[in-house]
Amino acid sequence: TAIIRQFLFGDYPERHRPTDGPRLYRPAVLLDGAVYDLSIRDGDGAPPGQNPGGPEEWPDSKDWSLQDTDAFVLVYDICSPDSFDYVKALRQRISET
Repeated sequence: TAIIRQFLFGDYPERHRPTDGPRLYRPAVLLDGAVYDLSIRDGDGAPPGQNPGGPEEWPDSKDWSLQDTDAFVLVYDICSPDSFDYVKALRQRISET
């Protein structure tokens, strides 16, 4: 959430607050004189501190619209090996899709 807020609004919160659920941002971005409409999804739908157990428990990739996605930014907590494993498995799922 902090990375998205910095990108969209130019601010970075001084205090850490965990992502509190999924959010969808739909900004328009001006780049080289052209306007681009973005969809930025924040969060994976799991409650804070809890990730789905494994790829078999995640929603179907069609529900995520992975086929229509042009870029991903996967972020994990460097103090949590579980979050790294989760992102690794998510990256694999994205690659397969």
